[in-house]
Formats: sequence, structure tokens, C-alpha cells
Amino acid sequence: MILVTRRSGTKAKFRCAGGFKDRQDEVSAGQDFLNFDGNCQTFRLLTRLQILNDAYGLNLSCATLAGLMKYPVFWNSDTRSRFRKFGIFESERDIAVDVWSHTGLAEGVRHPLAYVMEACDDIAYSVIDAEDIVKKGYASFNDLIDHLQACGDDVVRGVVEAAIRENRKFKKESLSSGELNDLSMQMFRVKAIATMVLSATKAFTEKVSDMMSGSIESKFELIGHSDSGVLCKSLKEFDQTYGFRNSEVLRLELRGDTYIRETMDMLWQGITEHEEGNPFAKYAYGKISENYRRAYGNSDGECSDKAHLLCDAVSGMTEGFLVSLHDELKALR
Repeated sequence: MILVTRRSGTKAKFRCAGGFKDRQDEVSAGQDFLNFDGNCQTFRLLTRLQILNDAYGLNLSCATLAGLMKYPVFWNSDTRSRFRKFGIFESERDIAVDVWSHTGLAEGVRHPLAYVMEACDDIAYSVIDAEDIVKKGYASFNDLIDHLQACGDDVVRGVVEAAIRENRKFKKESLSSGELNDLSMQMFRVKAIATMVLSATKAFTEKVSDMMSGSIESKFELIGHSDSGVLCKSLKEFDQTYGFRNSEVLRLELRGDTYIRETMDMLWQGITEHEEGNPFAKYAYGKISENYRRAYGNSDGECSDKAHLLCDAVSGMTEGFLVSLHDELKALR
């Protein structure tokens, strides 16, 4: 089994039937699979797995690929300390180096648009998660306002006051508490996103010269260094407190974790035993996407290649498909 987890602090094991060529190969492959990361997998997906009529994925331009490298380092990079984590698998090292050579970049140096992409993530997730939390009933619009008002920040105050004004207008209508929460959060979302977009744009124009020259300070983030930094941080704290620590959310996470682990175990049996005549292994292996199996078939078949195949298969599933496949395989095993 390959254990892939995104939970911080969770230790993961990496082992494979057949072993590695040498200790360095084991260390290199093992580090790539200690924790699953969507950034690494996205780069792999676009450059290798989404096969059209050749082996170059979607054939995106080098500039596009450089722009989506949020963490342009490998796990053992000398510049790793500049980022919170690494963002490219060893299996895509040659592709990344080629992209950097054609764009004038280098390992550890971000494309300017990577900062914009990161800001978009910060803005979208911090606000949309808060809206979802209120819509699901884990907290109310007033809970969010109370949380933000404790910040004492001018930008936060402006967003809160605008949201309260809209909320007062809605209160004059004959709305249920659920409708009032939903409409109030919709208007809050509009105001919060608009405010953070303007702040990120201002920060980008102020720092773009440093980005272009590669002299930008270590761990710089557009939102964190903008006027909306406190707003974004406070929203994330609200999301953690009322959303991700909610008992119902934790229950669903634990249930999903069980489904993922058990599905990975069964698919791993398929990957490692399908050539041995095991009927279940053959069937499980056949449930993996043909694109992913083709990419594996074109590899050397080493342990890390098998691990990638497993990660490719599971990470490419929707929740509903994974649950359905899990139940199907478990009934046949």
C-alpha cells in the first residue's frame, strides 16, 4: 500500500514489492509520496496524463506551465526553504527544467503569474468556505460578523459595514432565517472578493518589478502583503473554527479517509499482482483509467512508477465514483 495523506503531522509509509534499484532511488521516491499534494499532481496531470495524440499531455505553453508552478522546487531542492512545500515530482523534473530554460526562470524562482494564481486561491477559498459554512448551518451570518469585528482592521471594518447594510435591507423582507443567511452571505461574498481583488492588484503592481528580476523577498504572498491580509487571515480562522473543526465535517473526513485507504489497498493489489493471474487483481487493475495505465506502460515499471499510477488513479476520481468503486471492489475481493 502507498499511504498518501494531506494531514499535517501524519507520518506516511512508502513500500513496494520489488524494491528500488538503490537507496537513493528509495529516498527520492519515498519523499515524493510522504504527503499527497495537488500542486505536484496538477503539473503531472497536464504534462503527462491528459494524453491527446502524443506524450506531452495537453501541450500547454511553457509560460502557462511556469505560471501554474506555485512551488517551483523539488523535495530536495536547495531553495526549498523559500516555500512551504515542494511542488514538482521527481518524475517531472526534466519537464520542469525544460520549462524554466525556455522562460528564463530557474528552480526556486516563481513566474509572476504564479503569485496571482496563489492570490486567487487565497481569495476564493477563504470567502467561499465561509459562505458554505453559513449555508450548511454550522454558523450564522452574525457569527461571521462578530468574528470579523474583533479584528479592528480598517479594510475588515469596511467589508463588515457594507455587509451589515445589505443585511438590514433583507431583514425588511419576509424571509426565513435560512434565506436571510444565504442572501446576506451572497452580498458579503461579493464585497469581500471585490475588496481582496483590488488589494491584490495593488500589491502586484507595486511588486511586479521585483518578481520579474527575481529579487522578491522570500515567501512573499500577494494577499498576505496587501491591505486585505488581515481580512483573508481572519476569514481562514473563521473557516477553521466553525467549519473544519465541526464534528460533522470531521466525521465525513474520517469516513472519506477510510474509503480512500481501502480503495488504495485494493487498487495496489491490482497494480502489483495483475500479471500473476489473480482474477481480482486483473479486475481492479482494469478499473484504472486507460490514460493512466498507458502512462505507466510507457514507464520503466519501477516502484515509484507504480506509486504514481496509484496516486493518478485515486486523485482523478470524484467522491461519488470512489465510493461506488470501493463498494464494488470490496464486494468482489
